[in-house]
Amino acid sequence: MIETMVLSIWASLVESVALIAIIVLAFGVIVRAVAPGDVMRRLGMIIGIVILLLMMPVIIASQWNSMSFGQHLGIIAVLGILGVIVFRRGAYRKGDKLRGQR
Repeated sequence: MIETMVLSIWASLVESVALIAIIVLAFGVIVRAVAPGDVMRRLGMIIGIVILLLMMPVIIASQWNSMSFGQHLGIIAVLGILGVIVFRRGAYRKGDKLRGQR
């Protein structure tokens, strides 16, 4: 029951963001900031991202429900270790310059 509620909220959020992106694209065409030849490519990209974002939680939820408890713990441990590594490398520290710039 809760899963369907979360998925419904996620779907409405994705649809709202997609609508905003399409409106911004339309304004870009009106003020000639986006070339008319690029409109279909950008619109296709927006629709592709929306489809991906709508399908991804359903696939992840169905796979997560079919896993055993040990597999859940393994995935959580791997994600935790990766999070610690990224945090220790300083990728998300405030005030640092971008990597590669000195």
